[in-house]
Amino acid sequence: MNKKTIFDPKTFLLNKSNELISLDKWQKTVNLLAKVFHAPASFLVQFTPDDGFQVTISSQQSSNPYPAGVIIEPEANIFCRKVVETSQSLYVPNAPTDPIWDSNPEVHNDGFTSYLGVPIYWPDGHPFGTFCVMDYNKTDYDETYFELIEQLKDIIESDLALIDLYGQMQQLAITDPLSGINNRRGFETLSQQRIALAKRSQASLGLCYLDIDNFKQINDQYGHKTGDELIKHIGTVLTATVRQSDVIGRIGGDEFVALVMLEKEQDLAIINQRLQDGFLTARHTPNLPDYSVSIGTIHVDLKTDFTELLDRADKEMLKRKKRFR
Repeated sequence: MNKKTIFDPKTFLLNKSNELISLDKWQKTVNLLAKVFHAPASFLVQFTPDDGFQVTISSQQSSNPYPAGVIIEPEANIFCRKVVETSQSLYVPNAPTDPIWDSNPEVHNDGFTSYLGVPIYWPDGHPFGTFCVMDYNKTDYDETYFELIEQLKDIIESDLALIDLYGQMQQLAITDPLSGINNRRGFETLSQQRIALAKRSQASLGLCYLDIDNFKQINDQYGHKTGDELIKHIGTVLTATVRQSDVIGRIGGDEFVALVMLEKEQDLAIINQRLQDGFLTARHTPNLPDYSVSIGTIHVDLKTDFTELLDRADKEMLKRKKRFR
């Protein structure tokens, strides 16, 4: 088989599950599938459109040619691709007799003859990948085997539901429900990670501190509902203006922050202007009052305490606000 690259399935799963599930449990499930089917190989395969088909868990037999970690290109004519594309179970008892598998590397390069696989889904209906068993010989499975693989599939999907629920809870814990961007906790957590990465790579960062001018007067004049809509609006403009690699957050009532990557000395001034242009373009949005935003910017000293960095950027914002009054 054409194996594109290797990834670490354990890291992948632990990042998703935060150890909510036991990888040993999934390994035992995959091993059991191969044992009951008297098959040389079985797998839990994850699919992503960009990377392709990733062997997440592989049965532990010397007869299995694909270790966990192998990634197969998304264009390869393999059995699992058919399962994902059709969203249906697939049983191929004797692949060499079916011309559709003439270009299947699992058949012609690795010698597999039989395949039985079922689709695995995340709770929202998006495909996770497949759960499958493969044999070098022709097979003739009866209904009991199909029922068994479906039962084992249900066990895996139950774990995926738990992982998904935990992920949603984590997201709620770090997301500001009004603006839709990171809350203070989320911003600080992600920023600490970004700063640590910048230290290792010797990268440069800038910090922008934003405050809506006269926000109290806007609330008093137009009501808190309008004020809430303005907060949502600022979050939307920030998200649309900064790069995906930057970290943004709402850390107070009308205070927002952005930790941005810098490639050149003048980048911070350019980003500041881009933010101002974004707000200027969007400030006449229907059903919102006219508004302005004060922005303070600093170059991040990677040796400085993060709380002090926020304080410095806040003071720069206040200087700018006073200057334009």
